[in-house]
Amino acid sequence: MHSVLIVDDDAMIIKGLEQFVDWQDMGFRIVGTAQDGEEGIEAIRALKPEVVLTDIKMPYKDGLDMIEDCLRDGMTPHFVVLTGFNEFEYARRALKSRVSDYLLKPVEERELISVLGGIRAHIEGLERNKADWNALQTVATESFSLVRGKLIRDLVAGAVSPSSIGADKLAYYDLDLTEACYQVALLQGDAPFSDVDRLEEVVAEVCRRRGIRSYMACEDGTGTLLLGGGQDIGRRVGESLDEIIGKIKERTGAAPTIGVSETGGLSGLPELCRQAEFALRHKLFRGVGSVIAFSTLPQENASRLPDPEEQARRLLAAVSENDEAAMQTELDVFFEEIRRAGMAPQDVYRVCTELLYEVRKALGEIGIARRKLEEEEVFSSDGMRRHDTMDGLRGWLGDSFQRVRAHFDRSFEHTGGEQIDNILLYMNTHYAEPIDLDVISRTFFIDPSYFCKVFKKRTGETYLHYLTRVRIDKACRLLGNPSNKVYEIASRVGYEDQRYFSQVFRKHTGMTPSEYQRSRTKN
Repeated sequence: MHSVLIVDDDAMIIKGLEQFVDWQDMGFRIVGTAQDGEEGIEAIRALKPEVVLTDIKMPYKDGLDMIEDCLRDGMTPHFVVLTGFNEFEYARRALKSRVSDYLLKPVEERELISVLGGIRAHIEGLERNKADWNALQTVATESFSLVRGKLIRDLVAGAVSPSSIGADKLAYYDLDLTEACYQVALLQGDAPFSDVDRLEEVVAEVCRRRGIRSYMACEDGTGTLLLGGGQDIGRRVGESLDEIIGKIKERTGAAPTIGVSETGGLSGLPELCRQAEFALRHKLFRGVGSVIAFSTLPQENASRLPDPEEQARRLLAAVSENDEAAMQTELDVFFEEIRRAGMAPQDVYRVCTELLYEVRKALGEIGIARRKLEEEEVFSSDGMRRHDTMDGLRGWLGDSFQRVRAHFDRSFEHTGGEQIDNILLYMNTHYAEPIDLDVISRTFFIDPSYFCKVFKKRTGETYLHYLTRVRIDKACRLLGNPSNKVYEIASRVGYEDQRYFSQVFRKHTGMTPSEYQRSRTKN
């Protein structure tokens, strides 16, 4: 069993995390808890946990200060930081503080299980590496390239320290680690490299001409490059990587994407590796075939995050009116907001996941089963994760919304021309606008009396009662935020007269909007 320590100043969160997953089934056991960073450091010293789940904002000492103090003292468990969207700068510090991962609050069970699974695999992988080292040495003459590549990857990742490699081993594997400065680059192809030996020759030849010492190891479609040279290595590495991409594209027709770190010393290779990994993830923004330098990445800005709920409403509003141009425009707006926000790639997927959730929820409210959407892989999170560029992600979302539009078209044909699904979606997305029988009749070309009859048959209630219920439900959600003003909410859900809104709200909930908001705030 792998040991876990939980550090959080909220006792309810600690209790929730303790009960959140089947720790034993995941191969972990909770060895202790702490309620602030000072207690956390003492617990880490005493209990020596392999994994630490920690909040960021805590009294006396925050989570990141605790992590940095632990690292200075040589204590290096796998840290997992719990954070919120408004704590991006803390997250940036976390990345630099050798944090394994961070989870967005409220923590989702699936994400926690996924992170723990990755950490467990890493821990057990290191244990296997130690056990396998002697065995690998016995077949070194038959697998020189394999062992050398593993040594390079372990050296760069920090699994093996430079000081632990003897001079005889360095000489045997033709490694010279005497350069003043180093950079790490990661090359990733769309598929595993077909001719690794030729790729290594190209890299070595290009780097040698520019006076750069290069060592390369390839595994699973990713090449790890350790580059060494003098103080001016940065400029020469940039030129070399551009040339390497050009030569590979010339020979294969497809160019890899490269993430490259800043310059550092030999002892800082693990941090340089993390920078290169972070840069490579920005393939999402820069596209395939780019050289992405960590030093050029934009500062993240959490103040301009897109609103997934509002964006879902706008997109589905366009779907309800079968307006292809408006739907494409809204998708463009959503991705432009993401670009302007300067979000990290993992948070792009997080925001997109929230958008998918809001879409599925809205469609579920009008009777389109979530299971049916998942069976057809419409708005599937797994489908989304297959795309690692913004263009690919934008194209996939566009295709998914097209399939939803197709569903409404099929529904229209199946019911002999009745557009009730479209009208229900229209009412759920245009609730802030005036909607009466005349508007519905003109928008969907349907006779008002016939519409009332089929709507009541489909939903069991009148259209006006249904619309009122939608508006009050939306108002309740908005009232959950104490910063929202009642008069603003009235307008946002389709009531220009605040007094009339209060009357309708009280009739449906038994409370005035202000009373409801106060009750939610107390809870």
